[in-house]
Amino acid sequence: MSISSGRSRAMSRRQLIPMLHSLSSRESRRRLWHMTPGLLAFPLQFISHADPLSPTLRGIILAVICLLSAQIYLGFRRIQREQRENGLWAVAGYALSVLGTIVLFPDRLEVGLALLGILAFGDGSATAFGKMLRGPTLPWNHGKTWAGFLAFIINGSLMAGWIYWGETQNPEALEAPLSLSQSLLLTAPAVVLCAIVESVPSKINDNVRVGIVGAISLLLLSGMR
Repeated sequence: MSISSGRSRAMSRRQLIPMLHSLSSRESRRRLWHMTPGLLAFPLQFISHADPLSPTLRGIILAVICLLSAQIYLGFRRIQREQRENGLWAVAGYALSVLGTIVLFPDRLEVGLALLGILAFGDGSATAFGKMLRGPTLPWNHGKTWAGFLAFIINGSLMAGWIYWGETQNPEALEAPLSLSQSLLLTAPAVVLCAIVESVPSKINDNVRVGIVGAISLLLLSGMR
C-alpha cells in the first residue's frame, strides 16, 4: 500500500468521525428508559403459555409493567428534557397502550408484544440516531431528521417482526405459526405508519400517538392472517 493511499484512508476515517455526535447523559438515560421495557417481550418466546392468555399470566404481565412504569415515572425528572414536559402522559401513553392491547385481546398477545417492540426499539432508536447522525431534516417537520425517521422504520420493523414471529411459535398457539419473513411483512406497514405519526408535529405526546395508532394498525393487520 502506498503512503498516499494510506493517508487518504486515514483522512476519510477522520471525516466520518465528526458525523457521529454523542448523546448527553440525560438523553442516554432516556433512551435506556425507552428501550428497556422492550426486553420483556423475549422471555415469553421460551415459555409455553395458554392461548388465549391465562388470567394468571395476564396478571403477572400487568404487575411487571405497572411496577416498571411507576419506577420510571418517579424518576422522570432525571430524564425529562424540559420543565414543562408531562411525565405522566409519556409513561401512561407507553404503558397503557401495551397493557390495554394485552388485556383486551388476550388471544392476540403477539400484537401487544409487537407494539411494545415498536415503542421500545422503533420510537426509542429514532431520537438516538437522529441526534447522533443528524443530517437533513424532514420536510414536514424540521425538528426531526431523515436519520431518525429511517432508524424508526428499520429497527422498529426488525424488532417488531422478530417479536411477533417469536410469539407465533408458541406450542399452544391456536393459529398456525408464521415464518420470520411473513411476520416482518405483516408488521412492517404498522411500523411505517407509526414512524409517520411520530414524526408529525403535535402537542400530543408521541408515546400516546404511536401507542394508539400502533395498536389499531397491528390488530387490523393481524386479522388478515
